[in-house]
Amino acid sequence: MQLRQALDLQAKEIITMVGAGGKTSALICLARELAAAGKRVIVAPTTRMLPGQLSRLAEPIINSDGNCLTKTVKYRLQRENLITCGSGIDDRGKVMGLDTATVAALGDLDLDYLLLEGDGAAGALLKAPAAHEPVIPPVTTMVIAVAGLPVLGRPLAPPFVHRPRVVAGLLGREEDGPLATDDVARVLAHPDGGRKGVPPGARWLALLNQAEGYDLLRRGREVAAAIFNAGGEKVILGAVATANPVRQVLGGPDPPAGKVGVIVLAAGAGERMGGGKLLLPLKGQPLVRRVVLTALEAAGDKVVVVLGHESDKTAAALAGLKVDLAINPAYRLGLSTSLQAGLAALPPRTPAALFVLADQPGVTPAVLRQLLEAYRPGGRRIIVPVYRGRRGNPVLIDRDLWPQILNLKGDIGAREIIREHPEEVLPVEVSCPGIFQDIDTSADYRAWLQENSPC
Repeated sequence: MQLRQALDLQAKEIITMVGAGGKTSALICLARELAAAGKRVIVAPTTRMLPGQLSRLAEPIINSDGNCLTKTVKYRLQRENLITCGSGIDDRGKVMGLDTATVAALGDLDLDYLLLEGDGAAGALLKAPAAHEPVIPPVTTMVIAVAGLPVLGRPLAPPFVHRPRVVAGLLGREEDGPLATDDVARVLAHPDGGRKGVPPGARWLALLNQAEGYDLLRRGREVAAAIFNAGGEKVILGAVATANPVRQVLGGPDPPAGKVGVIVLAAGAGERMGGGKLLLPLKGQPLVRRVVLTALEAAGDKVVVVLGHESDKTAAALAGLKVDLAINPAYRLGLSTSLQAGLAALPPRTPAALFVLADQPGVTPAVLRQLLEAYRPGGRRIIVPVYRGRRGNPVLIDRDLWPQILNLKGDIGAREIIREHPEEVLPVEVSCPGIFQDIDTSADYRAWLQENSPC
């Protein structure tokens, strides 16, 4: 999934990035994605940047006269769609930032996106701004606060933290001790930290970068939960320097603590169908959207949807739905990787997970509710639906068994866990044959359209 899609950008935006832990990499990633999509993009600092960082995108236009700079950029936009610029070169060889008037003038040009870097971080993973920063122009429409997740567990000190004394002051604690998830969240959400200088009306979100591997994804999800508790509305977990820059897209506060998590598995390529099966129309809706709507109706709140193959297209099919997205770049390695990606995206302290297959449109909200209602903490740890003596999907698994899911490899799902723990299985009788009716082939799809009988 591309960063530009995860940000849910409007037709024209002025975006300022602040923070540490990959802010410049995120800026470059977003600029390249937008330019490749045919958008007209300008990239510049409002403080200082290394010339080599800007020249990775385009050789910068340097002019201390804001009017002349704007005219040059306007001319270049007629034949180029990705431009970088600055107001000068300082005595350390860095490109100097644009002033507020020049940013406003550039924003009035016929362009799509103006991307600004609003502060520096000296290569650290986390920072708090000094008195003179960040420099966020009033015309900014979106502010993205960035932090590097590998800072978790590191000492509150250089080289991991830029301006550690300021960070310690925001947290009301001593320097040097290890940083916890709440520490990172508080720095990002603090009005004198990651929210400092955000213009009225501008949207704010956090980008937790370098989220590679289950452990960092899980801990990043804990940071996100704390940001939501502090009033944040959107958090992205990413790895912007990789070919898969987005790993999770989390929107809004978490469901109540103790609620079973619902995970829709929608990452597969559908190779037996020839690809694209999750976008097949069923009653005027893509297959994946129909299944996710079923899950939302049963859960009464957000669900996690695991994406992989054609994640951008699948995410677009879910536009407007209250879901969290977990992108599984390793989906070709089998179902086990999607189970693990889904677990990493659940809120902290989720007691159990209900795994729903995105290619089973015949499963009804009533079936999902029966499974959710059958679960009791301390009771049997695996809940399965049964129709006329035959077991099917979805399957609910207690948190105590998640370590075994995390040890699975290849194209193996919950069946292996069920086989190893027959004494933990609670069968729930349902009146729906859809629990074992997958759409895997064109023949399955045609048969479903012909039958199309509700359970």
